[in-house]
Amino acid sequence: MLFGELLAFVFIPMVFLGLYHLFNTEKNHYYLIFGASGLILSHNISTVLTIFWAGIYCILNIKNLALTRVKKELTIDIIFIVLITSFYWCPFLETKFYTDYRVYEPSAMATQESFLSHAVTLKDLFITQNDVQFIFEIGLPIILMLAFSVMTFSKLEENKKEYLFFLISGMISSFMATKLFVWKWLPDSFYIFQFPWRMLLFSSFFFAVVASINLSICIRNFQIRDVLIVGIICILYIFSKHSVIPYSDNVPIVEQYEIMTVSGQNNEWLPGMGRLEYLPKRAYHNTFYIATRKTGIVTIEGNCQIQEEMKIGGYFTAKITTQDEEAKIELPYIYYPGYSARLDGMILPTFETENGFLRLPYRKTRKRKTRNKIHRNQNNEWLQNYFYSSLYNIFNLCLEKALK
Repeated sequence: MLFGELLAFVFIPMVFLGLYHLFNTEKNHYYLIFGASGLILSHNISTVLTIFWAGIYCILNIKNLALTRVKKELTIDIIFIVLITSFYWCPFLETKFYTDYRVYEPSAMATQESFLSHAVTLKDLFITQNDVQFIFEIGLPIILMLAFSVMTFSKLEENKKEYLFFLISGMISSFMATKLFVWKWLPDSFYIFQFPWRMLLFSSFFFAVVASINLSICIRNFQIRDVLIVGIICILYIFSKHSVIPYSDNVPIVEQYEIMTVSGQNNEWLPGMGRLEYLPKRAYHNTFYIATRKTGIVTIEGNCQIQEEMKIGGYFTAKITTQDEEAKIELPYIYYPGYSARLDGMILPTFETENGFLRLPYRKTRKRKTRNKIHRNQNNEWLQNYFYSSLYNIFNLCLEKALK
């Protein structure tokens, strides 16, 4: 499981807590702002899946959603979420719309075969073998507390709708992680989720809510039987340790990975680059060119004399002369729309070559050498962040005045 996915698990409960307060109380709905903002900045796939389950929860509360108070507070929460995370999603969308990346193809993250191979069996939800790499079991303590659901549901005085939502959603999300679910009949776009067992991220949360409610009802009037129940739960927690992955000193350290270059082979995997799925499509389909291309500037069209090529940090400079009316040069950079190129202070347009690299037009020079500079357009990024921060501050001031 990715670190971002683990971090997302911190914010998923906050999203549903915020929605609960939004529909059922008149306070603390701001949890939705913190939860959704943290989730967006943690893991994209977990965010999409959370929107799915949160959408179902909103549909179940469609009557409350029509209330003026709820619509007003939800609008405010969404505006804050959009503004807080704008420094992330604005460059993200800019990159998405300006360049075709391999990762957005349905088969880039996973094929049908690899996706279905990561589905778990029903047995995996209850028993963990000793020779496995991952643990998928729900856990005996949770299963034991879920067994009390029939008894505790009748004793619930309120929030029965929420109780049923979490219980049923936990069952459905667990089922969706198994080989029995109809993943193979769904469109290929669903394979971007990579692993069906990602649904267990939500079933573990849903079941934890139900188990906690059941436990609180069971021990409401603390008696001897309650001591026995809690004791049994503690014992089961201890015995469940047998399913923990054994500790090993042979875990590879990041610094020990050898820095490698693209070889041009099909379906290759490199540390830090995976299977190259985050390359632009053109670069991905021309990895042999990446592997064999020289490290400097390449003249695509026309005749150019290139001297004093130098790369310092995020800057690349060179002296280029040409007598052609317009020449085309390719810089040693994979195309990225955030790059900025200048010719003696004048901004040049940037393009993507057929091989997925950065291309510049270069016009005729008049008996002098010109200096070309390429760097990441950090100035625009700072301006964007300043702009969105200003919008956030202005909106906050207006909101405070409106509430007074």
